[in-house]
Amino acid sequence: MLIAHISDLHVPATGEPVPGAMDVNAALHKAFVALQALSPRPDLVIVSGDVADAGRARAYRRAAEMLKGMRRSVVAVPGNHDDPAEFAAFLRLIGGESRLPAPDLCSVRDFTALRVVGLASNLPYTSAGGLDDAQLDWLDATLADAPARPTLIAVHHPPFRCGVGFMDRIRLVEGAARFECIVAAHPQVLAVLCGHHHRAMETLFGGRPCYVAPSLAYGVSLDMRPGGDGGFAPEPAAYRLLHYDGRRLVSHLAFVEGAGAARPFRLAEVVGARA
Repeated sequence: MLIAHISDLHVPATGEPVPGAMDVNAALHKAFVALQALSPRPDLVIVSGDVADAGRARAYRRAAEMLKGMRRSVVAVPGNHDDPAEFAAFLRLIGGESRLPAPDLCSVRDFTALRVVGLASNLPYTSAGGLDDAQLDWLDATLADAPARPTLIAVHHPPFRCGVGFMDRIRLVEGAARFECIVAAHPQVLAVLCGHHHRAMETLFGGRPCYVAPSLAYGVSLDMRPGGDGGFAPEPAAYRLLHYDGRRLVSHLAFVEGAGAARPFRLAEVVGARA
């Protein structure tokens, strides 16, 4: 099974670029052209939050059109930029509602090879995230009910310190310790998938891989200075491709724009021999 893990689209409500700002519309156009051109095509798309930039209904309609163009099932979780009511309507547009009872904006979706559990980690009036006891009780029970189903967990806010101060202040600040204990207690969890930090990151969380996907809209600088505030980074846009063969999950970092077409190895050997 091949899964495209994308994040932080920050879709604007209109198609016009904002004067003086990064051209998110152009970046998203390039990204979805690249995603649709993938061969083989992903079997599933997981979006780990911040679908819309300002939570506007029109932005979610535009995002739904982009994702429907993939012609694949989509699992999406909300980010701190997402409006709860509009995000719920967006899930209905893309057919992303939970197939089993779940807390608001959380979800359980079963596919041929694995299950995906989506969590809603937003805290009111802050960019930081949290999971309350009710959500964590539900997650624990959901995992316990299907111990033989290989499972991915998607949540917007990374539940760990990464060493970048301004990101660590807005990580998953509530419920992270118990969340990690739950992940550790259920061996069928393959990985935890996150977004929010606009950079690719990897660590272990509860003994399982935790993968942060970079943003398709714009990057954020790697500023590890004490007290550093960071900024926009002119880095290549990227996403993750997850390959699951029934035994092992492998994450590949894929860039939207390459440095040119790949050259066959045999051609390179011939050119080298002639030289």
